[in-house]
Amino acid sequence: MMVPALRIIGLLASAWALALIVTVPAQAQPTVIRVGGPSSLTEDKVAVIVSDRNLRGGRFRVRDSDGRTVFTGPIQQLHGLHRPWKHAFKVNFSSLKQPGRYRVVAAGVESRPWVVKPGGSAAVILRLLNFLETNRDGNETARLHGPSHLNDARLPGGGTVDLTGGWMDAGDMIHFTQTTALVSAELEAAARLSPGNAAALTEEADVGIRWLVKAHAAGSDLFIAQVAGEVDHEVLGFRDPAGDDSSGVKGISTRTAYPGVGSDVAGKVAAALAMAADRGSSAAPRNELIQLAREWYSSGRAAAKPLRGLPKDSGGFYLANSWKDDMAAGAAALFRSTGETAFLEQANQYLKGTSRVNGIGWIDNATFAAADICGGLGAPGLGSKAQRRHACNRLADAAYDARYNVRQDVFGMAGYMTWGTTAENAAFGAAAALAARAGIGPVGRNWTAATAARDWMLGRNQWGSSFVAGFGPRSPRNLHHWATVFGKGLPDGAVVGGPAPLKDVLGEDLRRKTRPFARFSTNRAVYEDLRVDYVTSEPAIDYTGASVLLFAALDR
Repeated sequence: MMVPALRIIGLLASAWALALIVTVPAQAQPTVIRVGGPSSLTEDKVAVIVSDRNLRGGRFRVRDSDGRTVFTGPIQQLHGLHRPWKHAFKVNFSSLKQPGRYRVVAAGVESRPWVVKPGGSAAVILRLLNFLETNRDGNETARLHGPSHLNDARLPGGGTVDLTGGWMDAGDMIHFTQTTALVSAELEAAARLSPGNAAALTEEADVGIRWLVKAHAAGSDLFIAQVAGEVDHEVLGFRDPAGDDSSGVKGISTRTAYPGVGSDVAGKVAAALAMAADRGSSAAPRNELIQLAREWYSSGRAAAKPLRGLPKDSGGFYLANSWKDDMAAGAAALFRSTGETAFLEQANQYLKGTSRVNGIGWIDNATFAAADICGGLGAPGLGSKAQRRHACNRLADAAYDARYNVRQDVFGMAGYMTWGTTAENAAFGAAAALAARAGIGPVGRNWTAATAARDWMLGRNQWGSSFVAGFGPRSPRNLHHWATVFGKGLPDGAVVGGPAPLKDVLGEDLRRKTRPFARFSTNRAVYEDLRVDYVTSEPAIDYTGASVLLFAALDR
């Protein structure tokens, strides 16, 4: 989960200074082959070979599960970021379209299996939903734990309001309207894109929608932005959430609700509730969901700024600087649900007022809004071709960014190396796939960028590791999450933050600079499967939401 913004600023100078003097020791690197998948029969299948040897001019073979050579071809040099190795190459066997488990052999080494099967990686969606099911709260049926936090929540000025249920946000147990709304909307969009998984996706989305219905009662002036605060980090540590109600600890046994309105939060909630109404959610009657969406949206119109002003003990989490992107998403969803032209006009106005940041996430939602208007989210485009033009151009920009990033990194990462790299990679990969679905070209290269993002996430990266607990090679075993009290490798299906720049990790762990990171780490990108490291090893629901959207968008 994101740390408070002020804490990041306070540590930044020290982190930069340390980054200049703390380096990963240079050593001879072995030749390794990194592969992706699971892939569908028609998707790209490009493995990456990295080596300190120059392998240009060599050839590769592909073996099936019986050891037979079924494909051969030339090794091709790759240009882009590939440290700590001296050279990088690719092998392309995309024309191999038969189901099976294949290993790439080249330069005397052999890869792990690359699985090719009908449906490709669509089945991974259900694995990702396991994490959200684990993080369910209240009386929502959850994995690993019983009913929890049934006393939520006390208002700061006195009185109580029912805010039980929903999802715990990350490795901690705090609830945020910001991320709950974002993930609910992403799951609803994913259900449109992946019909075979729609029932499971909408069932999980309703966990978030039921909580959002409680966060603001129709006609009330109370809008809840968060439940629980910084105290969750300071006492008790990792624990079974079912024991919190009887703990007797202030702020834990009965948690605090923090009211607050920001246009960023309001826009996301309006989008989630309107999309729920549009699909006929069982969380509340359609007219109630639309009315609540209208009221959240109106509160965002009135605020015209992002969320601020929560008490200091809230922790200062998830404070964005943008908000028009979220309001664009809310307006677009409300137009789809109501048909009222004012909403589409406002959606385009808001979208035109956003800066050119093309993410899909808690801090920027412009691409989600653009994809909805342009017809990339599994539903027809909104309005006339002229009314869609700007949104489609924004979606094209986001897809271009994904393609550019994939070209810069030989392993095919579609996002940026940052804190929460897995979410960035999935978001930009999803943008490329959504553009392809909307028919925005170059369609083929957009699909290539989207599959590259998937393959990077599941093992075609410099560590050869999956960043999804319980799935793929070297998957995380020591997550920074309360569920690890039930065993290693839990929670199943969790997407961890993944690799991050050395300066970010050191900035959050100034006392432990001497421990080794995972092999093949560099100053640009370090990774460790270590419980104490909440930069690389903590999962969060927004990491999962972006990943689900990517896998659903790839489900063709």
